[in-house]
Amino acid sequence: MQTLTVRELSRETARVLNTCDHEGQVVIRHTDGREYVLAPTQPRRKRGKRQLPDFAKRREAILGNQVFSEKFINGILDKGEH
Repeated sequence: MQTLTVRELSRETARVLNTCDHEGQVVIRHTDGREYVLAPTQPRRKRGKRQLPDFAKRREAILGNQVFSEKFINGILDKGEH
């Protein structure tokens, strides 16, 4: 358990809270000797890898099973309609 000061809590709140998350709890010490225990009420939630959408299914939902010819695609690109 790490001991920190009231000044650190005041000026570096995010760092103190991160320390509290990693250590489980921290002691906050006042200049007159009083001490307080700071602990999270819930454990830190683990973040998993974010899943990317299934782009193939999205494309199929929008375009269906259309197959565009090379001539059609080149015509669009030549006209600058992209």
